[in-house]
Amino acid sequence: MTNLKVALQLYTLRDYDKEDFALKLKKVSEAGYDGVEFAGFENIPAEEMKAMLAENNLTAMGSHTRIEELLDNLDEVIAYNQVVGTSYIVIPYYKMESMEDVQALLALVKRIGPQIKAAGMELLYHNHYHEFNNEFGDRPILEMLKEETTEEEFNFELDMFWTTHAGREPVQIMEQFGSRCKTVHLKDMVNKEDKEMTELGTGVLDLKGILAKAQASGYEWVVVEQDRIKIDGYESVKRSLENVKALL
Repeated sequence: MTNLKVALQLYTLRDYDKEDFALKLKKVSEAGYDGVEFAGFENIPAEEMKAMLAENNLTAMGSHTRIEELLDNLDEVIAYNQVVGTSYIVIPYYKMESMEDVQALLALVKRIGPQIKAAGMELLYHNHYHEFNNEFGDRPILEMLKEETTEEEFNFELDMFWTTHAGREPVQIMEQFGSRCKTVHLKDMVNKEDKEMTELGTGVLDLKGILAKAQASGYEWVVVEQDRIKIDGYESVKRSLENVKALL
């Protein structure tokens, strides 16, 4: 048995039930997910969103929040996430083309991370593949972000697909980041040559090893995400969850 819970990153279903968010949550719940990670709140008031989650027995595990929102509306972001019960506020992407960009991100997270922590949540960073490189410095960007911040300020949501895309081994990176990695995005790859996304358990990622490491490290959540889907989206997320649960 395991206490590891599985959330769905709702970006996966961005093209489905756009006009009926409650129906989307209902279908996610029926597929068997424990919670969701938001990618926007569709202008739904926080109390209404909280009620929809409760009605569908879903937990608001996290929220991907655009950097502009964190810069311009931090108090509102914190307040909304507190109402719906979010554990993690996640920076989903940050364009870094110079050392100045990296330093700007470091300054931001050092400023707002403690504010988010004081509000009962954690600030995380979700990687793509470009953070494993650094054309303007002597260390990979992701290492800089880890080494120049503390666990009290800022932590990580490591994406297993993009980690593999960058030529790294997911379980090794999870080990390297230790307690600084709070959760992972589970996203499979057909093969390492074409780097095409596929349902979990149908590609080349070591899903069993990743889940075992997540359990051993005491993660509360893992997150299913698939940016590009070739079959029905609801069928896709159901298959991925079934393959994850078969290994738990």
